[in-house]
Amino acid sequence: MRLRANPVVLAGVIGVGMPVLAAGVIAGLTIDDGDSGPDSASRTTTTPEAATPQPTSAAPTATPVATLAADPDPVGFQPDSINFVSADEGWVLGRSYPCPALLCQALRHTTDGGRTWREMPLPAPLRDAGHHGGWVKFADARNGWIGTRDKLFATHDGGTSWRETDIDIKTAEPAWSLTVSEGAVWVAAARADEQTAVFTSPITRDAWTGPIEVAVPGAGGPYPVPVVSAAGSRAWMVVTGRGRNGARMVDGTWTPWQLPCGSSGPADWHAVSEKRLVALCGLPASADGSATRVVTSVDGGVTFTETGQLSPSRSAKAVLLPADAAHLVAAVDEHLLTSTDGGETWTTAYTAPDRGWQPVSGEFVTETTGFVVLSRPGNGPVPTMMLVTRDAGQSWTPVGFG
Repeated sequence: MRLRANPVVLAGVIGVGMPVLAAGVIAGLTIDDGDSGPDSASRTTTTPEAATPQPTSAAPTATPVATLAADPDPVGFQPDSINFVSADEGWVLGRSYPCPALLCQALRHTTDGGRTWREMPLPAPLRDAGHHGGWVKFADARNGWIGTRDKLFATHDGGTSWRETDIDIKTAEPAWSLTVSEGAVWVAAARADEQTAVFTSPITRDAWTGPIEVAVPGAGGPYPVPVVSAAGSRAWMVVTGRGRNGARMVDGTWTPWQLPCGSSGPADWHAVSEKRLVALCGLPASADGSATRVVTSVDGGVTFTETGQLSPSRSAKAVLLPADAAHLVAAVDEHLLTSTDGGETWTTAYTAPDRGWQPVSGEFVTETTGFVVLSRPGNGPVPTMMLVTRDAGQSWTPVGFG
């Protein structure tokens, strides 16, 4: 079964991290996956033999890994949002330099795992040289979406042509997210009246229904940001403002959801299956040296238990990438950490060439193949780089765009 994508988010955060669905016995390790739902069927997966992870009582020792040099100013294609539907086929939305204007947005497509790329058409509003921002998300090789501040464009021919959808997100606050599950696409948009509107459509055509009003306030923030994720017949939502609130859908009904990590909510979280959820608790920064914790639920998010720790300091810049129930990758600041035991122990698999890099987005599309984008914010155009792993996060290689 192809692995499904985690929500992508608009409002200054591009989230393309992928939930990858449950495995049973993996590399000799038995994981309780909640044994329910279409994604929780046990299977045996063979992965490349990895170095024995060392328990971490202090910050992992980061060993620099040879990679592409980071230029002071970006040159060539700079990836911002990635989405793969298989180990071979994927799309990347980004910017090309040099450019006659400040930014030149571009969409690239690969069918050989990122070894070669070709330019794809963009929706007309994105062809403006001054346009920037947005994300790309595909459900399969034909059906995909590009989201901007207040518009959603759809393709049903693999990106050859695009049309603007008639979903009414223009009346919502400029913050919304999209996810795909079980043949349907979901959109969650924050409303000014402290409601969150949820729309759905089949992935193969634009036939939107909704909105369903979900009473999830933005915790006092002026621009609440909703993140929705679906697995099977269940869905979860986290709305972030000055604080965080949540809702959970079971059997078609939304009810309040007590978030993991307390009132600050998770730094990142994933629905791995209908019953297994994994989250990072790393917000806010703490003076007491508390660790970034990994917490796991096997009852659909009703309860969570701590299953590991990342480092002795908390980080708000964290992206969690589950390859399966046992193999996890955490992008924390300029480091990529990997675990082969469900988050109990971690080792450093990659360190960016210099400090200041931060995770932007990432995904695993099979149990072994994953991608991540790092950026280095600063004055002027922001340089980014894309990395690929084909051994469940044990090693990472830069992706070039020619």
